Amino acid sequence: MSERAAIESLIRTAYEARYRGDLDALMDHYHPDASYRLAGLAQPDAMFVQPRGREAVRAQMDGLIKAFVFSNVREHALTVDGDSATLHWSADVHCVPTGRSHSFEILDFFTIADGKVKTLVQFTDAGAVARLMAP
Repeated sequence: MSERAAIESLIRTAYEARYRGDLDALMDHYHPDASYRLAGLAQPDAMFVQPRGREAVRAQMDGLIKAFVFSNVREHALTVDGDSATLHWSADVHCVPTGRSHSFEILDFFTIADGKVKTLVQFTDAGAVARLMAP
């Protein structure tokens, strides 16, 4: 398998695990020095404060899996350039705590190291995320 194909497979299988709510399988795809950030929230909810390290990312992903359920997931484009990748996708997102749902278009930027996701920065409609989560 080429490095490009391996990165594409890494990202797709990680997202499949996320969509089905399989935290252990999802975290198998993350580097020990991983970080995740949802960009664009002026005052991020604790759920979106950028963790560093796989265990901190694991705790955050556990909360995200419990809070948000995805459906109608569509991949629009996945590009790989060396150890960087970009995924353009969309989904309908249901917020379990509030019962609200919204359709989102998302752009994710990855850095890959040692065959694992080292950094993930996610861009979407942060205002809609805030409204989805508002009490």
